[in-house]
Amino acid sequence: MSKDEDINMVRYLVFILYCLLFLLAFFNLIKQYKYKKIISGFICFQVAFILYYICVPIISFIIISIYPNQLTGFILKISNADSYDILNAFICTFLMYILTYFVYHIRISKQSLTFQLVLEDRYNRGYYYLDEIKAYYLNKKGYFIVLVVGLILLIIGLIADFMISESLGGFLKAISMGDKLRAFGSDNSRYIPENRLFLKVLMSAPLASTYLFAYALRYYKRFIPTFLLSISLLASIFFLIVNSGKLPIILYVVPFFIDFIFRKTKYPFFYIGLFFIVGLAMLDPLDKLFFYLSFGFVKERSGSILSLINEFAFPYLNLLNVSKINEIYGLRLGKDLILWFINIVPTFILRIFGLNKVTPGYVLITEYYNASGGIPTDLITFFIRQFGFIGIIIGGILISRICKYIDKVICTIYSDKIIFYVTRISLMMFVIVPYADLDAFVRNRYDMLFLFGVAIIFSNIVKKIRNNKRVV
Repeated sequence: MSKDEDINMVRYLVFILYCLLFLLAFFNLIKQYKYKKIISGFICFQVAFILYYICVPIISFIIISIYPNQLTGFILKISNADSYDILNAFICTFLMYILTYFVYHIRISKQSLTFQLVLEDRYNRGYYYLDEIKAYYLNKKGYFIVLVVGLILLIIGLIADFMISESLGGFLKAISMGDKLRAFGSDNSRYIPENRLFLKVLMSAPLASTYLFAYALRYYKRFIPTFLLSISLLASIFFLIVNSGKLPIILYVVPFFIDFIFRKTKYPFFYIGLFFIVGLAMLDPLDKLFFYLSFGFVKERSGSILSLINEFAFPYLNLLNVSKINEIYGLRLGKDLILWFINIVPTFILRIFGLNKVTPGYVLITEYYNASGGIPTDLITFFIRQFGFIGIIIGGILISRICKYIDKVICTIYSDKIIFYVTRISLMMFVIVPYADLDAFVRNRYDMLFLFGVAIIFSNIVKKIRNNKRVV
């Protein structure tokens, strides 16, 4: 049997295994939602996992078999993977999925030290408390907290907008440079003074303030939050255009869309599916729009299925090549888990203490592929890059516990009035699957982290009141 025949046979076998894993994961996803009845962090994690690690390989294998001579981009690199890498990628995917799923649902009894597999029902677990408690922390304390935090974030965002725009030559000039500034891991110091680079990160603050002001309006229809929400929307739109990223736009819009269809329609998942199809169709027009704003002409880009899959294929490509990447660059040995915070500190501050930034993991991955744009580190690759194969165990346990904590907070504060808010928080676990570099995640998604911080405050208020009133 020739090498090509061997690889084709392995692809066919693994294709069947991926299809079986898809059915298992999809069934578990539906079952999870039926118990929770909310879009939780673990549900968002599973959706991203299925999309990037299961659907992409399945579709890639189909494209490779049908159009072997028309492959480009990431799919072309995927087609060059050998049998060992294809099998290894599936094994890592399967183990990570099984481990995260079971660890998430395992509960340890402190009395007997026994393990029990449970699917927690938020009604049985007492996540819904007395109406008077909800009214207390949402209508009184909650209203004050979201307004104050939202106003602070809005002011920070507006200051950052003005200073970055001034550095780039005005608001219109900033908008026109979006495509040049957005590349993952790009060096923006060519356009923005080094001592102002950190302000580009702060420009996303209004994304969080929008949700906070919308939160306030759900309970009190007053002029102040309405006015602040309007300003926050304008600042957010400016940031999203300058950032020119499709993912930030989708993450910004989707929670409000989901909130609307869950409250106003009888068949929300039909509209979610429709929105997903429309969103995929809009990826190419958005690319062309951002390119036009930056360069003044429309660049012809393929709108084919191959081009579309290439948008989502880098996590699977990373997983296929992670063993080779480790052989060349060695293991990170937890460096990206511990020292990531150094890379979010502005360079001019680090120099005061004689420190330098740590080379991020995605820089080495980009170097491996000799790619012109940055290639992020996906979740499974991230942990394998740290500790090798045992990183799957560490990563699976860590991610499942993070999902567990996020969902506990979400279920505590959940209300039909703030579906958009808890959905925005849950989407953190969607983003972490393709974009697992912690320094980049904190810089680019810190608005989500702020919202989660406010949710933790509300959760603690509810718990305190519940304990005082002895509500079970």
